Amino acid sequence: MAGIDSYVAAPKKRLSAAFVDLLLIGLAAVIVYVLEDAFGYQPDYGALVALAYFGYHALFMQFWSGQTPGRRAFDIIVIPSSGGALTMTQILLRSALRPIVILLPTTASLKTGTLELNPLITTLALFAEVALMYLIPMRRTVADFVSRCIVVNAPPLQPHRAPAVPMYSATDAEFGYPPRRPTDGKDWER
Repeated sequence: MAGIDSYVAAPKKRLSAAFVDLLLIGLAAVIVYVLEDAFGYQPDYGALVALAYFGYHALFMQFWSGQTPGRRAFDIIVIPSSGGALTMTQILLRSALRPIVILLPTTASLKTGTLELNPLITTLALFAEVALMYLIPMRRTVADFVSRCIVVNAPPLQPHRAPAVPMYSATDAEFGYPPRRPTDGKDWER
């Protein structure tokens, strides 16, 4: 039987799914940003994207059993490394960790009260996450280690299969009458 390594999702699939998810998160964040701006609020776009990222992943992983639209499009799923279903702690840890990794190296400006991303440190943090996916055999990132999860290929859908033998009973006429022996016995003799 194949080991768990053969079921682990390839980095290319994970990055493609993350790209789809980031497009959807960015679209949601832009819509909320425009709505807040129209009502006179001055939102911080970086914090808004981080909140949208966390909410998007937490909600979809809870209600779609470890998948997001991007993961579903590429047939991959997040599962606990110990098996079973994801716990709420695992979902919250995994959903919060990547925004923390992006926002942690930011510098807070005390004058304006906004967060400014440090592009070099943020890029290095994301590069380290991607490098872990390629270098570690189980393809795990920091978020996977902390939440004790792995990302695997979703099992393919199985077609419905009919039973191999007719399902007849003495009183079941739904599929026709069951075959019977001829009463004269001529067809059975040679």
